[in-house]
Amino acid sequence: MGFFTEADDNGDELDVNTLIKIVFKSLTKEFVGFRAAYNLGKKALTLTQLMKELQSYELMLNYGQLI
Repeated sequence: MGFFTEADDNGDELDVNTLIKIVFKSLTKEFVGFRAAYNLGKKALTLTQLMKELQSYELMLNYGQLI
């Protein structure tokens, strides 16, 4: 998120779709299911909503590893 704040501070405007693409490129292979569901569902999330959903998905992944 620091990159996005820095870009905003410099007056650069990044649209949400560009930001989401950047976030998706940074995800590990464990998030392939999340990316597929996001793309198939054609969701329109804000960056904050996306981050919350990614956190929930990560918790679900971690819970599955504990069982």
